[in-house]
Amino acid sequence: MSSVILTSCLDFYEKDENGNKIVHHFGNVNGILDCLKSHIKNYDNFLFVARGNDDESTEQYFNNACKSFELTLPFKNYNILNYTTCKNAKELIEKADLIFLCGGHLPTQNKFFNEINLKELIKNTNALIVGGSAGSMNCADMVYCPPEVEGESVDPNFNRYMKGLGLTDINILPHYDEFKDYILDNKKYIEEIILPFSYRTPVIALNNGSYIKIENNKTIVCGESYIIKDNEIKQICKDDQSIEISNI
Repeated sequence: MSSVILTSCLDFYEKDENGNKIVHHFGNVNGILDCLKSHIKNYDNFLFVARGNDDESTEQYFNNACKSFELTLPFKNYNILNYTTCKNAKELIEKADLIFLCGGHLPTQNKFFNEINLKELIKNTNALIVGGSAGSMNCADMVYCPPEVEGESVDPNFNRYMKGLGLTDINILPHYDEFKDYILDNKKYIEEIILPFSYRTPVIALNNGSYIKIENNKTIVCGESYIIKDNEIKQICKDDQSIEISNI
């Protein structure tokens, strides 16, 4: 199986005083750049796998990701896999050297992944697979999908479990440092929405800049991260450190 890197996010841009996104080099926080360099065999084809929204924001996300990689780890060609190009999905995946599964609304992206049968398409890829946020979450075999937008946590029909790509058994919660004080549907996000489900589904919570690498049957957590399990939160790693985990 290809190596897989599950990131909370890659730092593609910063915002100026007017809220405009300024693309920059995504850096080497917790050794992410060194990790990518050690796993990329060729720099011919970068493939951005979209989130199921063929809209202006997705196009901007694609462009920002490409520009940031161009500054950091330049590829010869940059391609996108979305509803428009999915008829060429097999060819795009076969020639890819790095497959980036972007972030976004997790259920929307999951629906897209399943509709194009991405799980089967990537089974034999030799490309490095990198997830960002929702893209990382959808790498699990059975994806735990916590509510994230208004109304989802109080919707009795909201589905918290869905079929993923089967690249790992680990479920993650990205952007933990942002979610610690988040309120959704008048509920404390971590304490009232995530923790009650941790008896059934433990998750590894990653701060922005932290990630998990899966290679040679080893799973290694890099950077500040926590395990949320059995209604408890326990720190398992600090920034500039890494730890191998066998199960959670």
